[in-house]
Amino acid sequence: MASVADLVEPEALEKRAGEYLQRAGAVLREHGHVQIIEFGPMRVTATVEDRGARSVVLGSTTAGLEASCDCDAPAASGLCPHVVAVAIETWERAPGR
Repeated sequence: MASVADLVEPEALEKRAGEYLQRAGAVLREHGHVQIIEFGPMRVTATVEDRGARSVVLGSTTAGLEASCDCDAPAASGLCPHVVAVAIETWERAPGR
């Protein structure tokens, strides 16, 4: 099974998230709003500061990337800016990237 980092490689993430979510997530990350709590190959948990702390979980499943955020605002893709910010941070922190 692929790691979370493998599932959020930039090209795949951009394709799934779309331009708006990709930019919004990048801005949150660039401004230091992502705090990784748990960083493992199959699961990443984090908080994202955005008008309060948002809890984000990324996981690798047999079906692919599973993502959740407590903001209750996912797009049709199942992603939100907070998930995308954590995904970008995960990719950047992953060994060998």
